[in-house]
Amino acid sequence: MDKNAVRAAQVLMISLVVARGVSFMFSKTLLVDMGPLTLLGIRFLLAFLVLFVVFFKRVITEIQKDKEILSASLALGAAYFTCMTCELIGLQYTSSSTCAFLENSAIVIVPILEAVLIRKFPSLKVILSCAITSIGIGMITLSGGIQSFGLGEFLCCIAAFAFASAIILNDRCTRRHDAFSIGIVHVGFIGIAALLAAFIFEAPHLPQTGTQWMMLLMLTLICTCLGFTLQPVAQKKISAQTAGVMFGLNPLTAAICGWIFMKEAMTPIGIIGGILIIIGIIATSLRPDG
Repeated sequence: MDKNAVRAAQVLMISLVVARGVSFMFSKTLLVDMGPLTLLGIRFLLAFLVLFVVFFKRVITEIQKDKEILSASLALGAAYFTCMTCELIGLQYTSSSTCAFLENSAIVIVPILEAVLIRKFPSLKVILSCAITSIGIGMITLSGGIQSFGLGEFLCCIAAFAFASAIILNDRCTRRHDAFSIGIVHVGFIGIAALLAAFIFEAPHLPQTGTQWMMLLMLTLICTCLGFTLQPVAQKKISAQTAGVMFGLNPLTAAICGWIFMKEAMTPIGIIGGILIIIGIIATSLRPDG
């Protein structure tokens, strides 16, 4: 394989993971004035419109050839809708760094779910990685005492399981269908579901200031259009193990942004917990295939 192509894919993947980490900061800021479902609906519908206008011919052509793209996109969209809804509501009750760390423990949950699906007991390395990550999660969420594990942390844990399910669904769906088209269509499904839910449970409204619009556009164009659509493109050129290691940058990015821009503090025990989570994620990602 062309080394330059691999290097470009690695740079792209790192950029997407970092963008995902930055999204926690933008989302938490916008949630001060917007409901989580409203933010989710507007963000993903705007992203879908941008992507669909640019890639209209390709998406329509692929759907005409393979109508199962719609059902695959609906299933993937439902998993991500659950993940993102729990994430945004959780962000209202906990810090962006804690939310990012907990949600990205999904990288460790994935091999456990796969083991159940294929009825094969996880390897010793996977078990040890899960143990390390579980200790890290306990340290980062319970560093202030048992009372610090509240609704926000609980919702972030649900988001982690939904994220893990989405990763597995993404793997299954993109093996049989056009990954790029699924990447676009499922974004539309997420936006529609979120906006419908927003009209039921919230009072939807658009951003009120120029700063809010700028943050929304950053979430739409960079974190959604790129992060949710180009990940399959990047992973075509690099191994799953390498991609898994790079996902460790996600919570690290969120923690750094929260510390620099939002004055979010983390206790020494919480910092050690975060390091353990990253170690667990990396150890699982580097497990040999089979």
